[in-house]
Amino acid sequence: MKMTRSNKNSTVLGAVRAVVIGAVCGAVLCAGLLALFAFGFVKASYIPQFAINPIIIAVSAFSAFAAGFFAAKVSKKNGLLFGAISGLLLFILFLLAGVIVFHGAPVLTTLTRLAVMVLAGAIGGLLSVSKKSKIK
Repeated sequence: MKMTRSNKNSTVLGAVRAVVIGAVCGAVLCAGLLALFAFGFVKASYIPQFAINPIIIAVSAFSAFAAGFFAAKVSKKNGLLFGAISGLLLFILFLLAGVIVFHGAPVLTTLTRLAVMVLAGAIGGLLSVSKKSKIK
């Protein structure tokens, strides 16, 4: 079957829609988890300084995993690619928010977070499309 211009546009729009929905779901999940951890930090009254960065990386990874999972669920194909792209988009959103709030250049842990989020998003997307559906 020959791809027409309208088929290509709908394919691209479907891909963009899936990635954006995945990234938004990941961002909402991240906001909720960070609020939960902030509440826990306030209640604990003492948090070791060395524990904050690993917690942030873990929350970012889990959020990117969910973003990739939802992006691939929406698209129903190309889970690895859409998951990685949604993890990348979520990372870019976090990076822009950090630069806007702190008015500074990103630090070295930014590269670690980039790698972790893209990989987690790709894994989430891959697991989403490779999941077997129940036959009734």
